[in-house]
Amino acid sequence: MPPRAAPDRLRPSQREGDEIEILTFTGGPFVQNTLLVVCEDGRTGLLIDPGAATPDALSAARDRELEIAAILLTHAHVDHVDGVAEAKAETGAPIHLHPLDRPLYDNVAEWSAFFGVPCEQPPPPDVDLEPGTNLVFGGSEFEVVFVPGHAPGHVMFVSTALPVAIVGDVIFRGSIGRTDLPKSNYGELMESIRSQILTLPAETQLYPGHGPETTVGLERGTNPFLLHLNGGRWA
Repeated sequence: MPPRAAPDRLRPSQREGDEIEILTFTGGPFVQNTLLVVCEDGRTGLLIDPGAATPDALSAARDRELEIAAILLTHAHVDHVDGVAEAKAETGAPIHLHPLDRPLYDNVAEWSAFFGVPCEQPPPPDVDLEPGTNLVFGGSEFEVVFVPGHAPGHVMFVSTALPVAIVGDVIFRGSIGRTDLPKSNYGELMESIRSQILTLPAETQLYPGHGPETTVGLERGTNPFLLHLNGGRWA
């Protein structure tokens, strides 16, 4: 779900690293970011949190002649999975989800009705994400890191080669994930941010589920929701 302050709407964007590219497509009433990762080999793609902008991401994958190797979910809130059914039907790629978010995932049709947004019930996940393990696709490797709080089974994907982390709805530029939703927990969220995100190198690029990219250093020094983690002062 979106951060506490409404983010600016983004046009599809691209950032190049030494070995991967991450393309961001934003859409829907929740202004959610669907990510298309182009792996090191230039032929393999990863679709992360396919939401309302999934058609645009799939179109980009077709244009680049990418083979989508996996559909990776940071968590199972409706705005992050409402394009999963379409993505699975077109690509056949396995769906990866942490098992603690399976109850949210299995009831996504009910949540979509509650929020008044259309969502086709996605097919069952194919792979359980296991924190502490690494995923390797197309020569690119990401560690699965457990960051609960916004959702019970929330994970992020941290590149093992580049200062890049795909963080879902844990942290945003100048904000943090909501904890007023069922199964959310403020204490767990803040501990996840403190122990798993702020401990990353300052230059680490953070790709959130809503709003623009940011860095660990920027959030460590300016995010008002994290001020108390620095003893009540800016870092």
